[in-house]
Amino acid sequence: MKHTVRILQIVVFGTLLLSIVSAQTAEPVVARDSEEPLIFDVQQYNSSWIVGDTSGDGQTDYALKLDDQGQKKYEAVDYNNDGSMDNFYFYRNGVLHRQELDTNHDGSVDLWIFMHDGVRVRAYHRDTNHDGTADLIREFGDA
Repeated sequence: MKHTVRILQIVVFGTLLLSIVSAQTAEPVVARDSEEPLIFDVQQYNSSWIVGDTSGDGQTDYALKLDDQGQKKYEAVDYNNDGSMDNFYFYRNGVLHRQELDTNHDGSVDLWIFMHDGVRVRAYHRDTNHDGTADLIREFGDA
C-alpha cells in the first residue's frame, strides 16, 4: 500500500512538472502583429495579392499573398459574398498560425483562432458582445 501511494505521488508530480514545462515553453497567444493586413474592403487588394472569384458572381471573394519563398503568408475570404472579407488566415513559413473571423459580418473581427502546427487548435478568443475585446478565452496548449 505504501509503495502504491509513493508511485502515485511520483506520477502526479511528474504530470505536474510536465504541465509546467509545457506551459513555459509554449508559444504565447498574441492577438495580432500590427504589420499584418486585415483588409475587409475587397477593392483594397493590390497587385501583390492573388485575387479570385470563387463564387462566379464577378466579385472578388478570395485573396492570397505569398512570401518571398512562394509560401502562403496571408489569405482573406468573403464567405457570405457580401463584398467584404470576413475570414483572415495568417501563416508562418507556409503553416497556418492564426485565423481571424468576423462572424456577424459587422466589419470587425470577433473570433481569433490560434493554431499549433497548422492543424490543431491551440486556443481561441471570442468577443461575444462585439465590443472589440475578447471576453471568452479558451486555451488548450500544444498537445
